[in-house]
This record gives sequence, structure tokens and C-alpha cells, in this order.
Amino acid sequence: MRILLLIILIPVFAWMGNAQTPNHVFDTIQFNKQLKFVNHLLEYEFYNQLAEDKFSKLPETSDLKWFSFQQNNIWHSIGGKSIGNKFMIKNHVTIDSFNMISDFKGISDTSKLNALASALSIANSQFQIIRDTSNMYFNAFVINNPDVTISIWYLPAFQPSGQAIYGCEWEYIFDKNGKKLIAHNSYIGAITGIWIGQPRELWLNYRNIDNPTIGSIFFTLSFRDYFTRIRIDTRLSLSTASKDANGNYLWTHKMK
Repeated sequence: MRILLLIILIPVFAWMGNAQTPNHVFDTIQFNKQLKFVNHLLEYEFYNQLAEDKFSKLPETSDLKWFSFQQNNIWHSIGGKSIGNKFMIKNHVTIDSFNMISDFKGISDTSKLNALASALSIANSQFQIIRDTSNMYFNAFVINNPDVTISIWYLPAFQPSGQAIYGCEWEYIFDKNGKKLIAHNSYIGAITGIWIGQPRELWLNYRNIDNPTIGSIFFTLSFRDYFTRIRIDTRLSLSTASKDANGNYLWTHKMK
């Protein structure tokens, strides 16, 4: 079922490897890099939600907003409040491999935390117009990039209506201090809502671009258990995630 949105369009950049691959050979190296990144986003979502769920039940911390990051194989979650373009940090916790949440006892890298918080707060302020006009819920991801810049990603969340959404994604890239917005990437295609119910095959319409996007892969990994297989249908290729006889998920790619 298609979701009708009133959304203010922002420039759509050539993005996510949309340049045509020479000789029409599927770029598995690029796809595997994207797949690794999406798995990191899924981990982020899981640990961030653990912290949010725990503290949302306490009156004094129920209204905190959370972001997370991984450092030395340990997940850290930060709770705070946005005030204007500033994010005031209130809680800093770590989550171990047993999903136990503990107050962080070490010395916080305040410069790093403030940079991440600043980037998130500024991006949230700019992204609010999208939230308001689309009437959709989004998840935000704070990412430390290898080149020391900071990215804030926005991907559609599972909606209270019971629909999963695909077809739009945003990335705001800041300098290492989280103060200066240096790039803004987006993809807005055929924004579509899918009811989660009886297992079936699902085709994701990305036929206006050449290659799968981060958002399309994220949707597939997030909801693959609800479908017999999911196909990402782009202009040049068809990427399919399906489960084998042993319950393992496999990707296959076919050029058109």
C-alpha cells in the first residue's frame, strides 16, 4: 500500500554508488561494504533501543533522547535533551555482551561526546521539517566516519500503523567537531508502506537508480523474517535476499 506524503523535496544527489558499473557487472565489493555498514546500523538500533526502553520507564529520564556508538567493542549509549541547537548530555551508559546496562565509570571523552551531540542536535533541527510534513516516524543514527567526519542518518522507523516504510533516506555529514554541515545526501523515491502480515515475496521499487541504497538494504535486513524473499529492483540489477534450507540468508545478484 502506497503512503501519500506531503514532503518538502530536497536535492537528490548522485549517491550510494549510483554510477553505472562498467560492462554491467554487479559491484559486489561495494555491496558488501554497504552490507557491513547496515549490520552496524542494526546493532546500533538494538543497543540504542535497550537503553531507551530501560530509562523511558523512569520518571526522571523518560523524556531523554538517545544516541549510541561503539568503542573498543563496547557499545555506549548517551541520553540527553535537545535545547535549541544544543544537546545536553544527562546519562552515559555501556551495554555488555549479555545486554546488561551499566553506568559508565570511566573518564568520558567530552570532546567526542559533545561533537556527536552537536551534530545530532543540528541535524535534528534541520530534519524536523521532514518529520512534520511527512507525518512519519524516523530512526536517527549517529556515525563516526573513518575520515573523522560525523554522519547523522535518518531512515524510516516501523510505523505505529503497523507498516514498514521504504523509499527515502537522508545523511547529514558534519566536520569532526559536529558544528559545520559539510555535505547533505538524500534519496527520495517511491515512498511505500508495506503491511507486515502473511509471509510473501516482496519487490522493492528502486528502478529510478542503478544500485541498491543503504536504506533498501537496511529495510531488507530489518524485515526479511516477515517475507519469503525480498528483492531490491534497481535500474540495472536485481538483488535478492532469501533463506536457504538451513535457515541461513543468502544474497544473489543478477544484472538486467
